[in-house]
Parts: sequence; structure tokens; C-alpha cells
Amino acid sequence: MFSIRKSSTELNEALEPRWHFPSALSLEAHAEWGLYKILEYMRLHEILPPGAGQNRVKLRKDIEEYHIAYAIDFDDTAIDTFTARRPDGLAFDKEKKICVFLEYTRAMDTNEDWAENKEQEKNER
Repeated sequence: MFSIRKSSTELNEALEPRWHFPSALSLEAHAEWGLYKILEYMRLHEILPPGAGQNRVKLRKDIEEYHIAYAIDFDDTAIDTFTARRPDGLAFDKEKKICVFLEYTRAMDTNEDWAENKEQEKNER
């Protein structure tokens, strides 16, 4: 935790905090950010108005085109897994357009069926 605290006090060239850590202030406000929210926040992808899955279709096409352009091997499962990621926390450096996924290990992670139960809990939110 020290390194996060230390990094969060770094200043950018405008003398503003370099890192931003969005977080929930209450259980009611808790929401894990998915890929679409992250890209929208960083203004790295054109986010279309909600409706009819347009965001997912456009983003998926852009991801596929990127992989093809750079001759990166991919399949549908890999793209589905990537776009479904919901990290435990995030750190943003908006100036340099860096997003760091934060994943925390908890004692409950050692339970055999923990991952399946946690995924179901996330989907129900």
C-alpha cells in the first residue's frame, strides 16, 4: 500500500496530483468499472449513445482491427475475456493516458469456489 500512497502524491507538470484513484464512497455507490467506462473516462474511444449494443459492437470491431493491423493472434474468447474485465481498483494518469488495473488478494480468494461466486456477485450488481 505504501507504493500506491507514495505514487498518488506525485505531481504532474501542472503541479496537480499525477494519479487519480476513483473509488466508491459508500456501499450503495460501489460500482466496478468495466472496459467501456475506463475508455470513456480516458477519452480513448468514441463512446456512442447507449442502446442496441452499439458500444460493444464498435469497440469489438476496433479491437479486432488493431490485432489484425499488428498481426497479433487472437480469437473471440480472448476478446470476450478482455472486454469483460472489471478490476478491483484503478489508477489513472490522464496526462500520459495510463491506466493501471489494481487487483487485491483477499483471504477469501483461497476458497475453492471463490472465483465463481465472486463473478456471479459482480454480474448481479
